[in-house]
Amino acid sequence: MKTLTILIVFLMAACGGNGSSDSIMADMEAAPMMEAVDESASSSYRKVSNTEQDQSEIQKKVIKTGGLSYRVESTKEEYNRLNDLLEKYEAYISSENENKGYDRVNYNVSIKVPPQNFDPMIADITKDKKLDNRWVNTDDVTERYYDLQSRIDNKKKLEERYLEILKQANKISDILEVERNLNQVRSEIESLQGQFKLLNHQISFSTIDVSFYQLIPYELDQEQRPGFGTRLVNSITSGWQGFLTFLVYTLALWPFGLLAVGVVWVVRKVRARKK
Repeated sequence: MKTLTILIVFLMAACGGNGSSDSIMADMEAAPMMEAVDESASSSYRKVSNTEQDQSEIQKKVIKTGGLSYRVESTKEEYNRLNDLLEKYEAYISSENENKGYDRVNYNVSIKVPPQNFDPMIADITKDKKLDNRWVNTDDVTERYYDLQSRIDNKKKLEERYLEILKQANKISDILEVERNLNQVRSEIESLQGQFKLLNHQISFSTIDVSFYQLIPYELDQEQRPGFGTRLVNSITSGWQGFLTFLVYTLALWPFGLLAVGVVWVVRKVRARKK
């Protein structure tokens, strides 16, 4: 009933003149109402669709993520092996990180893979591996996907309506008001499209976070201790260098020594005269 009333208002406004200020403002007030009615109608349509339409018409949208952790003999060889699997499963590495501790080398790789290749690739990665940790998560985003899609369509319809109103506007104030609302709607469209693009990418590519590490034997990480002969020569060298350093500092104090000798000589002269 609301939709029918709005349509009648639009027809009356179109028949009443060539675009007066009052009709333009009425259209601008009716435009958000039209958006609210459309969104309400689309929401009701989605609810009916989820219960009445075939599954073939509404495809389920799922985001799959998983994680693996295991030990390897060589992180370099394992990294090369994972790279060889990328082409096979149409995957790519989105991020990677390597860090070295005192007893191990850790390597973290984030892989993006099409959903249909998610399970086969995990099976291939973990083949003949003793896992420390393994997890898989499935997030159903069907409702969010179609909701964003519907909201974008409604915003675009509202944008078209504002463009029609803008063509009818004659007063500067009306034009500025319509353009302000139009810019706001376009900004909302861009924001929704960004969310939809990100969501669609997460659906199109599942994520596998692979963490593998290599243990480092303690003795290989220990500095080699020098032999007795080397240590003896180093001690003599260090002692000689210490003596030279002491001599340099001592010679640097010669003015104070000269002053002390002068004071002693004066004191002796004074005592000799008193006698």
